[in-house]
Amino acid sequence: MKNNESFQYRILLALTGLVVLFPVSCNYIMEGGIIGEWVARMCELSEGGSPGGFPLFASAEAIASTGIPANGMDSNLWFFLPALVYRLGNNLVFAYRSYMLAIQAGTLAASILLFGRIFSHSESKLPVFFGVLLYMTCPYRIYVCYDLGDLSQTAAWMLLPVYLWAILGLLQKEGNQIWNLTAAALSLAGIGYGDTVFFLIAAGVTLPSGLAKRRLSVLIAPIAGSLLFLPGLYRLFQYLFRNGFQDLNMPLGSIMPKGYPLGSYFSSYAFREGHPGMGLGMVICLLTGIWLFFVTGRKPSMQCKVFTGTAAFFILLSYIGFPWDYFQRLGDWALKLISLIETPAIFFGMAYLFLCVPAASAIKRIRQYENKTAAYAVPLLVMLACYGICIYQCNNLTYTRPPLALP
Repeated sequence: MKNNESFQYRILLALTGLVVLFPVSCNYIMEGGIIGEWVARMCELSEGGSPGGFPLFASAEAIASTGIPANGMDSNLWFFLPALVYRLGNNLVFAYRSYMLAIQAGTLAASILLFGRIFSHSESKLPVFFGVLLYMTCPYRIYVCYDLGDLSQTAAWMLLPVYLWAILGLLQKEGNQIWNLTAAALSLAGIGYGDTVFFLIAAGVTLPSGLAKRRLSVLIAPIAGSLLFLPGLYRLFQYLFRNGFQDLNMPLGSIMPKGYPLGSYFSSYAFREGHPGMGLGMVICLLTGIWLFFVTGRKPSMQCKVFTGTAAFFILLSYIGFPWDYFQRLGDWALKLISLIETPAIFFGMAYLFLCVPAASAIKRIRQYENKTAAYAVPLLVMLACYGICIYQCNNLTYTRPPLALP
């Protein structure tokens, strides 16, 4: 029975990886979002950018040519390999498809690593699979990858589970602590080289958890990651406090109107203005957990409470009514820093990662419920909902977006 379960687990993981790759099967790059910014970076990198090799950051000219300055603080590090592929083969579509294939495969491996640690004491692989399924098919993550086309942020989404896996290992003293600390520092720096805002959020959340648990190693991790990300932090410091990089024309303004209205959190198939909801699969999982709490009277574990509380905090930050305007009035540096966030919607994306834990735990508990119909029907319904909405979201893009005109 264990061998059969292990086989099914691997098949379902492979299926999950294939489902999120549907847009990559197209022999072209879809138009829309900010994908033009990535193309401009590829063109600059393929030409060498500057004497001596690939530049770590895009030039002002490359950013200005696209009219998309929002990612001006983000580095080119994660684009070096696809740029090399593009330079050798002179095929930008192949470079794009190779990059997205590597990102999705890396995200799958990272999420398996994370949820394997979170549910390491579970007798079944079921909660691990559903945690991976929910994260991989997360509507906001799919939106970032293919609809928005922010290929810098996709790298950060790949490394977030690795960083959380390492931090949990340090907090709970699981595994080799040197490896955990090294993985935390490297993954945090990698997140920074992908998306500077994600680096600040991840490091900012880590510090309170380390202080609460009195774990010195947890406090060392963001310090070590900051040292590895020093070029990016220096660039950010120059922009915030020294009026540097004015030629990038970074956008300034209120981000409050771009937050989530209350109803948008629960959307499934359709969404507007860059506000994908949590999807039907996540809604079913959370409702199942609430129903089990009232029916069985069993309180959720402390782990689920912590993850749920963290998710609630991020959801609050993503809400359209959160007073970001007041924080932006602290000074020019605050206006610039918060404007870099662009939209509070990114906090809802992070909240989804933390919601995957109580959601997967709810599936684990419903499988143990005495009503066998519910025990089998609910997990199957969640799985079909996650796959179905992800396929719909991907196919809707591939059938409505024309191919991008490449240089």
